[in-house]
Amino acid sequence: MRLIKPLEKSFYEKKLKEMNLSFLGSSQTIGGYYPINNELNILPLLQFLSSIGHKIALPCITERKILDFRIWNMKDSLVMNRYKIYEPVDGLLSIPEIVLVPGLLFDKSLYRLGYGGGFYDRTIQHHRKKDNTKFIGICYPAQIISKLPRAEHDQRLDFLVNLDEI
Repeated sequence: MRLIKPLEKSFYEKKLKEMNLSFLGSSQTIGGYYPINNELNILPLLQFLSSIGHKIALPCITERKILDFRIWNMKDSLVMNRYKIYEPVDGLLSIPEIVLVPGLLFDKSLYRLGYGGGFYDRTIQHHRKKDNTKFIGICYPAQIISKLPRAEHDQRLDFLVNLDEI
């Protein structure tokens, strides 16, 4: 996987503002993430979604190794967890209708490669048994490849946003 250059990051983060958001449908609560490393910075998108009435929820790691989502406003403070990822402390627990999922790599069959903890795979599997949450990968185009190796526990996403197709 190649590093995303700063100019390329800036270009695609601006393209987020042009994105057709029809895939969100009538969702009230959108799960996002606080970006780390080479993940697409979706904070401006989350801020926009909040400004038009969506509730934003960020993932929190649990002892069950399934992500819980807590409502988060941009002005609310975050704490760094043991994996050096920022998460809300006090927000109300929520089940988002849509979760925007980060990753290192994604493939055209809608599988993703994360950091190896399995948190999103367990979370996707958990929510598919209980509710109708949709999981949507969002990344830089350079992070999309034709096929990733898969293990039995790997979960398929519902959709992948390709910023080159905006």
